[in-house]
Amino acid sequence: MALVAKKKQGQSQQQLINEFKRMTFNDPGLEKVKEVAFGGHQSESKKRYEKKKLLKKEFAKIRRRNKRLSGRTK
Repeated sequence: MALVAKKKQGQSQQQLINEFKRMTFNDPGLEKVKEVAFGGHQSESKKRYEKKKLLKKEFAKIRRRNKRLSGRTK
């Protein structure tokens, strides 16, 4: 589902941002979109660090899942 917040005539940029925040309040699927949209410019090293952190979390989830499915305990 596409989520669109269109700028209305006479509406400031901040009002548009606030409207988008209201539309996406407590929506876990859009948290990453909001992070990028409201985060502004990030240096390349910061982007690499964030990507590495996300991959680390995903690999940990996979390891835990595999451990659980194999029947082994801690």
